[in-house]
Parts: sequence; structure tokens; C-alpha cells
Amino acid sequence: MKLTFYLSLLAFSLAITQSTFGVSVGPRIGPTTAPETLDVEQEKEFFKTKMNIPDLRLAIPILDPGIPESTQVQQEEGIWPELRKAEAVRSAIKLKQWIHRYNQFDSIVIAADASVSADIYLIGRIVESDSETMRIAYQVVDARGVAWTEERTKKHRVELGWHERYGNTDRDPFDELYNKIAEDVYEELKDRGKAHVEQLEHNEKVGPDKARYSELQLITTTRDLVFACFISPEYNDYLERKGSQYVVRYAPDEQSDSWRRIQTIMYREDEFAQLIEDHYEGFRDQIEKDYEKWQEDTFPVARDVRLTKRNRTIKAIVGVALVAGSIAAAEDGAAKDGDRSAENAAAAGVLGGGALIAAAFRDNHLHKQAVEEINELSRSLHNSIRPTRIDLNGKIITLTGTVQDQFGQWRSMLADMYVQSQDSDAVTILTEDE
Repeated sequence: MKLTFYLSLLAFSLAITQSTFGVSVGPRIGPTTAPETLDVEQEKEFFKTKMNIPDLRLAIPILDPGIPESTQVQQEEGIWPELRKAEAVRSAIKLKQWIHRYNQFDSIVIAADASVSADIYLIGRIVESDSETMRIAYQVVDARGVAWTEERTKKHRVELGWHERYGNTDRDPFDELYNKIAEDVYEELKDRGKAHVEQLEHNEKVGPDKARYSELQLITTTRDLVFACFISPEYNDYLERKGSQYVVRYAPDEQSDSWRRIQTIMYREDEFAQLIEDHYEGFRDQIEKDYEKWQEDTFPVARDVRLTKRNRTIKAIVGVALVAGSIAAAEDGAAKDGDRSAENAAAAGVLGGGALIAAAFRDNHLHKQAVEEINELSRSLHNSIRPTRIDLNGKIITLTGTVQDQFGQWRSMLADMYVQSQDSDAVTILTEDE
């Protein structure tokens, strides 16, 4: 009887909220704005035709998860740190998939940080994420250190009923957000692609003596020279460092033996970068089902908290009703077995909506296994990459440590091979079976 009263009160409170703001609930009509997502790596139809631009490599470092240092602030904002780390990886991979569909980059790589060699970098951070709403701040920067954009923020809110309609498909509730960012990257590249074509046409008219690099050509040259300077000091004079940016002073002789060797070694760096990306892909695959469960189960709680905050005049009434609604949901499962964690989480929600959202999933014993899986995998995310065995001219070398540690060791090995005039083909990354 008491539970029925609270649920009725919740419905009444939400009705007041809708009336106050002129919101009416009706049938959804018209097409959805976000196209259905399938296996985008195998997608044959792209959104755009490939532009006449140089081959470009885009790097997407794992997003900054946006976790406050203070544990108290984390709790107040309802941030579950290990889940945010998982989202940081998952969002980077989703962005890669959507940017891939715009068909402009020769390759796109997921990286631990921006130290990987690339022509363009998409640097992002999670500002907000609560299963109903996600905000991502991002910036596009090229190999010269030139920012193409100021930091921009895009946001998407999942509509009511989304999980009922698409929960068993390959769609993601935040596909529209990822697509918006991917489209923005495309638009920035399109302007420079047009300027590139115009520069090429101008070069044909004025002849080779007066020809100039386009901006995109300068970017690709800078990327190669930055790597060359790391490998050999003979290229140090080719670049000038001005603050945080690089300026090309001399163009390299692309026909020289040393430059060809640099290019070969750069290819081997890309090989290890792919190994790191496979590590992150494997992590995403392991947490995907648990993450999707979190999204679906906490969505109604996140939505109710937002509606509560929106209408300050009935905040107290809705707060009481939210507690009752959360308790009612728990009684369908956990509470029947004597577990009161959901009730405690609901009570905490009166004091802080973020805490309620986090606790709605994490503190429910029905999700214990999923929570443990997310926590364990995320805590060891950057440390759990297995040691990498290398065959160097018949000698087995093992790279150990974090993702960044092993990448640094691999790079140092390549630099040593260049100095010693060793063939880069002499080094082989061994598989687990070898």
C-alpha cells in the first residue's frame, strides 16, 4: 500500500514537471537522425567520396576519462572511476569507427597517448556520462602542433524508449554523438583538402622552382621529420621548434638511402602501434556486455534524476518519489533476497543524484559479477598488456611493463638498429604460439 502511494506520487510529480515546461508525450514520428551502425570496419558504402589529399594517418589517443582526484568529489558527482576508464577506451574505438565511415584517412589508430606518430590527432575527454547523457570535449591537432580547432564540446541525450527499440541491435545509444564529432573532423579536413588541390593546381602553373607545399603536405613532412629526428640526429636541423610547434626548415631528400631506411623503420613502429590497438580492442570486447547492461539498467535512474533537477519547485516531492521508485525496482530482485543495497543507494540519491545513478548498478548484488569484471579489467587496463617477445636476429628479447613502457622500448630498439645499420626486417614480433 505504501509502495503504491509512492509510485503514484512519482507519476503525479512527473506530470507536474511536464505541465510546467510545456512538455507533452506523443508518438515518435519521422526518421531517426543517426544511421544504423553495423560492423563499420566492413562497411562498403561510405558517407563521403575520398578527397584528393595525401595519405593521412589519424591517431585517437584513449580519451581523458575526466575523473576528479578527490574521492569525495567522485562520489558527489556519481563518477565510478573504473567505469569511466572503460568508457574512455570504448569511446575512442567508437570514434574511430565513425570517422572510418567518412573515408578520408589512410589509417586510423587507437593509441595510449599522443606520442605515437601520426599526421592528425583527435584529443578528447569525457566531460559527462551518466547513461542518459554524454558530453565529450575534443580538439583536432596536427603533427606540427597546430590546433585546427579550439576545444569543442558536443552532447547527446538518449531518448526515452531507445533501449526498448534498439537494445538487441548493434546500435549504440550515443552513436549520434560520435557521428557529430566524426563529421566535424571531416569538415575541418575538407577545407584543407580543397586548399591542397588549389595549391597543386597553382604549382603546375608556376613550375617546380616556385612550387610550394600545401598545408597537408607540410603536415605529412613534419610527421616524418619528427620521427626521423628521434631516430637520428642527422635530421635535427631539418626542423625548428617554436614553442610547442614544429616548423619545417628543409625538405628531406626522399631518394636518399638514409631517408628510405627511416621510412622502413617508421613502418615497423606502426606494427607495434597496431599491437597496442589490438590490446584496447580486446579490452573493449571483454567489458562490452557488462557496459551495455549498465547503460540500460541505469538509464531510467539517470533520466529521473535529471527531471528532478529540472523542476526545482517540486524537487522535494520528486526526491521522495525517486527513493520509492528505486526501492520498488530493487524489490523485484535484490530486495527479495534480503539485499538492501539498492534501497540505500536510493536514499543516497536524495542527497546527490550522481551517487544514486552510480549506486543503482554498482551496489546491486544482482550485478556483482559485472561490477567485479569492470573493476578488475579497468584497474589493470594500461598495465595488463602481456610481455611482448621479440626475435632479433635469432636472439629473443622480451619487452615488459605498461603499454607506454613497451612502446618506448620498441622505439629505442628501432633507433639502435638504425645507428648500427641493421636491417629492420631482422626484428620480428612473436605471437603467443611462437
